[in-house]
Amino acid sequence: MERLKSMVPDTLKAVVGASSADDILSTSSSLLHFFLALPEFQLMVRDLVDPERCVCGKNKDAALDAKQKGNLCFSSADFSGALAFYSQALIVAPFDARDKDKNLVSVLYVNRAVALYKLGFKIECLRDCNRALQISPGYAKAWYWRGKINASSENYEDAMADLHVANLMETSSGGKRQIEGEMKLLQVQFTRMSGSLTQHDENIIKISDVPHEVKVKSIVMPHKGRGMASTGEIPPSYLVHSEEPYAAGFLTRL
Repeated sequence: MERLKSMVPDTLKAVVGASSADDILSTSSSLLHFFLALPEFQLMVRDLVDPERCVCGKNKDAALDAKQKGNLCFSSADFSGALAFYSQALIVAPFDARDKDKNLVSVLYVNRAVALYKLGFKIECLRDCNRALQISPGYAKAWYWRGKINASSENYEDAMADLHVANLMETSSGGKRQIEGEMKLLQVQFTRMSGSLTQHDENIIKISDVPHEVKVKSIVMPHKGRGMASTGEIPPSYLVHSEEPYAAGFLTRL
């Protein structure tokens, strides 16, 4: 690809560089005509589409083989190895291939998401779950693991919503029990977190509901005149004294 880019003449590069969004059709057409006349471009296209070269070829059997190797790595807690094999399987997996009753690419994305979760890559795990759901919106396992990653990030409302959908999509009784158990655990964590936050807020400024008697006395200070002072401690946010104004005046413009 870099070689092809270097073969573009400077004049054509200048035209492309100075073009705007309105010129995209003409500049794209100019580039296409230039590349179509190059034998090197034709050779590159042949390499990309030739299944024998496997540059861009898809192979379900190869994808399933890599997936199986990833599963073996995962079973032995080799999550880095599992991640590598699942990624390799995704490269060659046909988009419309099936793995039993599910889309193979969706399954691979979720498997890789779980490996990423085990390795602590939360953002990447969430991204793969979203990719799986874009392909298979009814995939319960994808919803479940997205709920898990949201819970680990303390996004409890999103996590509970994801687990609720996972429970609706799950068809096996064992799977439903697992999801429901996860939802109960999440509810406990959410309640504990909410209670902790409430207690923390109360500890910042603790105001008693019991009325507190505050006694004040009139004093006279040099250069400041008369005033009032408390004879004891005043609690935070306590109203000490209030009175109506002695007089009010209004200014009008003539």
